[in-house]
Amino acid sequence: MGFFDSIFGRTKLPPGKTDELFALSTAALDIEVKLDSPYGQKAAIVLRAVDNSTYDAISKDIHDLLAIGGKDFTVKVTEHDDTMGFHWIIFDGPNLEDAVNGLHMTADLIKQAGFADSLLAAMFRFADWYLIYSYRRATFYPFVPTGRSSRSESREFRIRQTLVGVLPMEKDPERWYPLWDPPI
Repeated sequence: MGFFDSIFGRTKLPPGKTDELFALSTAALDIEVKLDSPYGQKAAIVLRAVDNSTYDAISKDIHDLLAIGGKDFTVKVTEHDDTMGFHWIIFDGPNLEDAVNGLHMTADLIKQAGFADSLLAAMFRFADWYLIYSYRRATFYPFVPTGRSSRSESREFRIRQTLVGVLPMEKDPERWYPLWDPPI
């Protein structure tokens, strides 16, 4: 942050951190067994709105890179813009490890293209709840929606407590931002 940015109160968002995402691959068994929650076969990257003309080239690169995996890569990728102005890159497939790898490769491409500050979160569906990864804080937190704008905070705390030893979990519940009506 420069001198004038600090004077005028402007802050620069930190770039997204992607490496902690791999911890989910090793925690998958704990989630399935201890929480009785199988992977819901959908995951997504959530991005702040980006300039469409520039992003189109990145989007093509993402699809080309993921297509290289061929039939061994079991994830189908689609994109969605929601009503709040966020862009979702959705990974649909039965293998959580493929989803994690695909999200990581995609996030790295986005960072290399200069859009690191657009990376907001990665979201994974499990049974009837979600696990959200904050790219800014490099931590996970649970999200258990119970209606259009309500959630089960008590269940979120129980899930967090179960996963605290196996994943880098966000300690501050004030930072457990809900992602309502996810397209996954």
